[in-house]
Amino acid sequence: MARPTIIDVAKAAGVSRATAARVLAGATNVDPVMTSAVEREARNLGYETNFAARMLRGGRAGAIGLVLAFNEIGSLNGTFFASALKGAAKGLAAGDVQPVLLPADDEDLGRIPKFLRSGAVDGVIVILQHEITHLVDSLADSPVPVAWIGRPHGDVGPDPIVIDADNHTGGILAARALVEAGRRRIGIITGPPDMEQANERTRGWTEELTRSGIAPGPMVHGDFTVDSGMAAMARLLQRDPDLDGVFASSDLMASGALRVLQAAGRRVPLDVSLVGFDDVLPATTSDPPLTTVRQPLEDMGRTAAEILIATIAGREVERVQILPTTLVRRESL
Repeated sequence: MARPTIIDVAKAAGVSRATAARVLAGATNVDPVMTSAVEREARNLGYETNFAARMLRGGRAGAIGLVLAFNEIGSLNGTFFASALKGAAKGLAAGDVQPVLLPADDEDLGRIPKFLRSGAVDGVIVILQHEITHLVDSLADSPVPVAWIGRPHGDVGPDPIVIDADNHTGGILAARALVEAGRRRIGIITGPPDMEQANERTRGWTEELTRSGIAPGPMVHGDFTVDSGMAAMARLLQRDPDLDGVFASSDLMASGALRVLQAAGRRVPLDVSLVGFDDVLPATTSDPPLTTVRQPLEDMGRTAAEILIATIAGREVERVQILPTTLVRRESL
């Protein structure tokens, strides 16, 4: 059966095609009787299944932007970004909303905010990564709702939409696992200080070690990449060659740390226990596979999409949601 057209709707409603088009485009100056007839016949004919038409009638674009870091596009597997993107895309598809990818980089100060002012999207989901933390300030006065996957560092205005994992508890779980494994000289490779997720993981790690009567070991920063994990692990070994436990606050950094430990003759887990964070592909493909703290990345993306869609529709929703983290034990502990 052919999909109903606007001509079919106009004929069934007894109005002109132009009138039907105005109603479906959201015009408010059409006779209420005609408006009601057009909306009724659009539903009866199944024209409402055309989401673009439904959005136009409501004065919306029917699309939501997905902001992600440029450098992640070439590695769609095994990263924080990939799982969160998958979940967001599924959530948008379930809501019959078209996703629009909006890649950004650390030099992009004006393009994304300008695009959001164009009316091309009804809202935007930002998969927050170190490379695009500068967008937090530039999106503070966004004309459309912004949903953040990952808690922004700084002021994002009143009543923000934030979907994050329980990073603080994740840090506690990592430290506790290392202590329970008998480790006492425990260092940390934390993330960038402008990433609130990294800071929360570090706070949880520090608090749990202190509760256990163990002085936190050396701390170095990475940027959630394999290379930064390698460089950070080398610095940790310089500061304390006898480390017997390491918490790397991303699996990518943990996989880099593992390479350096092995090159230095430190066996994992016989000599050093290693715990990562995220539970993405590198955690299962490294040798040995990594014990890690799992954050529900796909669920975070899907939840962000659902809350943003509800917000755009004017429904009351819980705008800040913190999803649980869990420890996944593998052979590196």
